[in-house]
Amino acid sequence: MSKVLSKIKLNTFAIILGIIVVVTLMTWVVPSGSYQRMERDGRQVVVPGTYERVARAPQGPFDVLKAPIRGFSNTSEVIVFLLVIGGVLSVIEKTGAIAAGIGAASEFFQKKPHLRFLFIPLGIIVFSLCGATFGMCEEALIFIPIFIPLALSLGYDSALGTAIPFVGAGVGFAAAFTNPFTVGIAQGIAQVPLYSGLGYRLLIWAVCTAVVITWMCLYARKIHKDPKASLTYEFDEVKRKELKLTKTDIRITRRQKWVLTAFGLGMVCLILGVLKPQICDFIDKTWSIDLIQMLNLEAQGWYIGEIAALFLGVGFVCGILGKMSMQQFSNAFFDGVRSMAEIAMLLCFAQAIVIIAKDGHILDTMLEWMSSVIKHLHPICASWAAMMLQTVIDFFIPSGSSKAVLTMPVLAPLADLIGITRQTMVLAFQLGGSWLNIAMPTDPVTIAAIGFAHIGLGRWIKWILPLLILMYLLSFAFLVPPYFTGW
Repeated sequence: MSKVLSKIKLNTFAIILGIIVVVTLMTWVVPSGSYQRMERDGRQVVVPGTYERVARAPQGPFDVLKAPIRGFSNTSEVIVFLLVIGGVLSVIEKTGAIAAGIGAASEFFQKKPHLRFLFIPLGIIVFSLCGATFGMCEEALIFIPIFIPLALSLGYDSALGTAIPFVGAGVGFAAAFTNPFTVGIAQGIAQVPLYSGLGYRLLIWAVCTAVVITWMCLYARKIHKDPKASLTYEFDEVKRKELKLTKTDIRITRRQKWVLTAFGLGMVCLILGVLKPQICDFIDKTWSIDLIQMLNLEAQGWYIGEIAALFLGVGFVCGILGKMSMQQFSNAFFDGVRSMAEIAMLLCFAQAIVIIAKDGHILDTMLEWMSSVIKHLHPICASWAAMMLQTVIDFFIPSGSSKAVLTMPVLAPLADLIGITRQTMVLAFQLGGSWLNIAMPTDPVTIAAIGFAHIGLGRWIKWILPLLILMYLLSFAFLVPPYFTGW
């Protein structure tokens, strides 16, 4: 088994190293250029029409070797977040609460087998709604180590246990209707009324989510007929033995119930923390109570730092409720931390790709080239080209908000010239800049998500590629009606 896992990790590492080499060579070939930036709403956005060539900055061997080290600094918050997740989940696992909880859930579904088939659609819908409304992304990582054993207990595999929270949140993020990090920022920069065009976006979200559910269910039926067709068959054989899922005499104790209750309350606090601005705004508008001022709260919602702190607190509480000694707690916690170390290093090397491209000043040049091509196309083709431009930029800048401040100041006024609405341009940005995230080596969330199930990047891309192609074809189709309706 160790040989299999080593091969999987090497494949992912080799792919990332190969991309680093290609991007480094691009800095020697693609001319360096830059737009001027200005401050808007606390963000640095590009100024349209200010692109100019700058001194070429080809990245040498020592620059490349330093890039992963700098990548640690750029992703340090995400890395700490993953280490804390690994440590806390290991503590909860050592209390026996996860195995007992999974056993109870499995027994429930065995008694009511007709509900077993709701596991995939309901799970994807919930996570898709989270992605579509408040932009769930990194938060989905918390649920993957929980969904993997749950999926295994129901006769599925680790790939589905990973995909339900990760791809579920991903489809919601891409086809969002109120995601503040994509729709909100892009509409603000494009000077489009905030969250306008909601009806059409809801339709897009419903169709895309339904397609993902269907695709996952077909895969589930395939591995049910032939377990060896599973993407993670070898890993799952070992994982089932580790989790003792073959045993039927596992009974949940009172202390394990307390541990699971504490974990569940932690998840409720997470959701409330992330949605804090929306909740406070709703209360203010409904009952004229300014909670942020009254309770002296920060206006923004929680992000990785706050969520990691919450999880750390949950870990301590679960250790106490599980009656663990300090030695048992520390052993369990650091075992979990060590299990995340390899994923953390992969994140550093993946971030090196972005650092090399930025230091080589090739991103603005690529944006200028592609935008100059778009303005000569038919409006529908131009919207498609704008969408694919976002996909190219997405490879180097996975962050939705960062892509918005880079590309929308250039593309929004371009929409007026080519005969499409700025609302359509926002939709092209939204769709093109998000689908690739579920299979992209430069996205830390992707590397972390597949790392939980020890899925090699190459195998994951091969598995998810048909779904990605289908979603892009749907996205091309979704950009056609707005041209004829003036949406």
